[in-house]
Amino acid sequence: MRWTECPIQQESSSTQQKLSLSDLQKRTELLHELVYYIFDSLLIPIIRAHFYVTESQMHRNRLFYFRHDIWRVLSADPLAHLKSSMLQEMKREKAERILARRPLGYSTLRLLPKNSGARPIVNLRRRTVKQRKGRQAVLAPSINSVLAPVSSVLNYEKSTRPGIFRAGMNSVAEMLPKLKAFKDNFSRRIEGEGPIPQKKRLYFAKLDIQSCFDTIPQDSLIALIEEIVSEEEYCVTKHVEIKPARGDQRSKPTKKFGARAAPVHDPMVSPGTVTGKSIKGSSVLVNTGVLKGHNKDDLLDLLEEHVRRNIIKIGKRYFRQKNGIPQGSVLSSILCNFFYGKLEQEVLGFLSCREAVLLRLIDDFLLITWDPNLAMRFLEVMVRGQPDYGVTVNPEKSVVNFEATIDGILIPRLVGSKFAYCGVLIDTHTLEIQRDRDRLFSTGDPAASVIADSLTIEASRAPGDSFNRKILETFPSVFRNTFIDTAHNSLPVVLSNLYATFADWAMRMYQYLKNLSKRTRPSSAVIIRTIRDVISLATKLIRAKRLNPQQDTRRETVCSIKRLQAEYLAAAAFRFVLGRKQTQFPEVLHWLELIGKSSRPTVDREAVLLRKAVKNGEKIFEGWRF
Repeated sequence: MRWTECPIQQESSSTQQKLSLSDLQKRTELLHELVYYIFDSLLIPIIRAHFYVTESQMHRNRLFYFRHDIWRVLSADPLAHLKSSMLQEMKREKAERILARRPLGYSTLRLLPKNSGARPIVNLRRRTVKQRKGRQAVLAPSINSVLAPVSSVLNYEKSTRPGIFRAGMNSVAEMLPKLKAFKDNFSRRIEGEGPIPQKKRLYFAKLDIQSCFDTIPQDSLIALIEEIVSEEEYCVTKHVEIKPARGDQRSKPTKKFGARAAPVHDPMVSPGTVTGKSIKGSSVLVNTGVLKGHNKDDLLDLLEEHVRRNIIKIGKRYFRQKNGIPQGSVLSSILCNFFYGKLEQEVLGFLSCREAVLLRLIDDFLLITWDPNLAMRFLEVMVRGQPDYGVTVNPEKSVVNFEATIDGILIPRLVGSKFAYCGVLIDTHTLEIQRDRDRLFSTGDPAASVIADSLTIEASRAPGDSFNRKILETFPSVFRNTFIDTAHNSLPVVLSNLYATFADWAMRMYQYLKNLSKRTRPSSAVIIRTIRDVISLATKLIRAKRLNPQQDTRRETVCSIKRLQAEYLAAAAFRFVLGRKQTQFPEVLHWLELIGKSSRPTVDREAVLLRKAVKNGEKIFEGWRF
């Protein structure tokens, strides 16, 4: 919708008189209200009246529109199973009476389609309407916002006792130091035979826990948290982390709000100070001046109310979750980590040795060991189940790289040498890490569709600047330390990872350009500037990982890639992607050719390594349609 095509603007243009600033602002305000009315009162209600709109677990970001009669048939069995196994219906009067006297509201449920059935997703971030006697209905705070102080306190307890999670990780990035330490132990054990000789075998075992959040015993969890919360009173301070803008001058700094809990007797916490958080790069941490005290008993009562009496509204009926902990809660991940940390301590204590490393991301267990007896014992203990912890393993979704049969059940065996775990591939011989790209495109859809579904296209007044800003803002999120650490991965693997990262981003950039109209598509100069900025940002991130003499390579990420190597791989990757549409990007391809020639290595060994990395990367992407 163009502003110049609106009647109120055409009327002012016909008079050939300049509008006053207040008149222009009022006309613009009316236009914004009209657009909001069209979407809020017309388009969205019409769509909701005819369709149930959702993404799916298989196709991730793609939206599907189900007619209501079709969706009722598809969701009948999953809802019936859910109501019989996890939920208990409540009388409407009782549910409303409970909701009226507590700060926590009710959560809403939606179903996410899977290959077979549907996965329940509970929304605890949504603000619900709360009725007040004699007053107008108001929006109550969301459940997650009410639980924020409990989350801050549990994070404080976790920070004071880092080992309480045991093998638990908050993200895949925490996998790297654990693998490096295990590799170092393995190398010391077989010192003199090389880092990891082929004749020395590593045993991998990955387990899948069935419905972990829905099966955690509530009583045991509450008792555990009561032991973990150590202080009688806490104070919570709020702060804002401000990160500088990336890209063009039009982009704005980003703000991230956070909170930190500490005991009231902690001298480091006082009004006007914010401590306990490391500031990364050029970020600035600003204290908001908000400080509030919380009593231990009140926090535990709130947590117990949340876990034992989580009320879910489905249609006009209310249900109580009788098993497990609420999914979608701000506390679900940390509660699960605490609980499974106790499981590891009491049941899997035999894995606390140098011969093995256990990794766990929420409920995804991965054991790596050079002792086959440890691997078999781990499988036997877990596959047979742990009723006290609600743990039931799904053998069909578990994977090992050796022959394993537990109680007559054959565990699926890995084919090949790349072990998939939480979006990465771990080499079973060298422990080198690569990104699992096949997982991203496991739906069978073309790469173009998968990438396009994940993009948010901004056709604003300055689409070129928006294009540059969006590409640069999201690039560091895929440029992970796990894949570029030359202290853990070999140089050829790091070069291949680097090339594949640039190729991923080139495809992403092309899909963004493809979805822009011809009128708003950036010029070749803007595209060249964006690619140059990506290369500069990548070399800056690599430079930050240079090895320092006092640096511990087992803990810190080290990257010995040179600037010219990164430029050569970036030019080759962008040329590989854009070369398939060479008639659309002649100037860009010519510029990339010049960059490739200027950064071409003069040493034969280095040139061979780079060409091999490019060739391996092209093999990965050659079957993809984009």
